Amino acid sequence: MDPHVKFGTSDDKEFSDPHQYRRLVGRLIYLTVTRPNISFAVGVVSQFMQTPKQVHWDAACRILRYLKGAPGKGLVYRRHGHTSIVGFSDADWAGSDGDRRSTTGYCTFFGGNLVTWKSKKQTTVARSSAEVEYRAMARTAAELMWVHSFARELSYFSDQPMEMYFSAWRYVYEGFVSTSVLE
Repeated sequence: MDPHVKFGTSDDKEFSDPHQYRRLVGRLIYLTVTRPNISFAVGVVSQFMQTPKQVHWDAACRILRYLKGAPGKGLVYRRHGHTSIVGFSDADWAGSDGDRRSTTGYCTFFGGNLVTWKSKKQTTVARSSAEVEYRAMARTAAELMWVHSFARELSYFSDQPMEMYFSAWRYVYEGFVSTSVLE
């Protein structure tokens, strides 16, 4: 789905069965648990649950056609021989045209396998891209700390430092975020 496509123009035709649209989008939301590659598109179509239009229904059907054409694209977990914890974060400053709010997102890997991910529109309007990046890093650091503590509870403790990547910069921290740039 093209992130620059604008939905919700006033001249779009109303969808005839909003209940059917809500059921389909609800099922797609449930499917994002194992198919994070559709998370963005499902997030976009889920914003129009109250009053869906025909273009929203067509977009949801496009997601279904993609899923039918790519049956083996779900998450696969493999043993990679290590238990390192790595996180990636990114932010889109004022990316929403309607309210100028930013979107932040992160994903964490444990042993080379994707274990958590999240993308969320921020509740407030940020004044700068640095503020947005800082919020994204803070959420990623908190998630990495949670994954680390959860791994310790499961007796998968690793003494190597966790790594966090964001917007072409790399930080390594042991317990807390350090401010030294390694690259």
